[in-house]
Amino acid sequence: MAKSKTSSKFKMTLFKMIFTAMLAALIILMTFTGIGYIPIGPLKLTVNVLPVAIGAVFLGPAYGAVLGLVFGLSSFFTCFGMDALGTILMGVNPFLLFIMCVVPRILCGLLPGLLFKAFPKSSSGQLIGSVACCALTPALNTVGFLSLMWWFFGVSFTTDPKVLDLLATWGVTDPVNSVFVLFALFAGTNALIEIATCLVLGTAICKALFIVEKKLN
Repeated sequence: MAKSKTSSKFKMTLFKMIFTAMLAALIILMTFTGIGYIPIGPLKLTVNVLPVAIGAVFLGPAYGAVLGLVFGLSSFFTCFGMDALGTILMGVNPFLLFIMCVVPRILCGLLPGLLFKAFPKSSSGQLIGSVACCALTPALNTVGFLSLMWWFFGVSFTTDPKVLDLLATWGVTDPVNSVFVLFALFAGTNALIEIATCLVLGTAICKALFIVEKKLN
């Protein structure tokens, strides 16, 4: 009996590692093919947060944090020429840019995973937990990322010539008075759409995964 439990635990750990690798590969693929970031004018909707939410809920906080790290690192690497604003901010302060890209993404995988563990293990508890955590993941990502951008690079949005030129292409001709509105637009529009997307798709996928897991056990 003990041997059977040990074997079952090993198989589950192996499955989680393989599934984490698959989700990490999906994040990388979506990042470098452009699928993970959908441009809408100056805004970029982040689809990459979806695999992080699924990992945090279904696999747990440790795996969620790993997927968040992959998300953050892939986001940072887009600042080497793939992302216009990120490339400019790389020239301002690459270390702070790295922190801005990576830390919020680790937290948006870790914290929802910890929260999900507080919900009951029943079917209804898993469903409610999935809804809450799939909504929390993109919210944490947007709030954390933009808060650090404002803290680290807020001055650059009103003084750096390259940033001002980029803002002009977005139609922002008076950044001193418009930069706060721009950040509010990023936070409001991005967060709402990403939360809605992650809430619907993430919850549905997590529900399906829990059903499959229950049948396998």
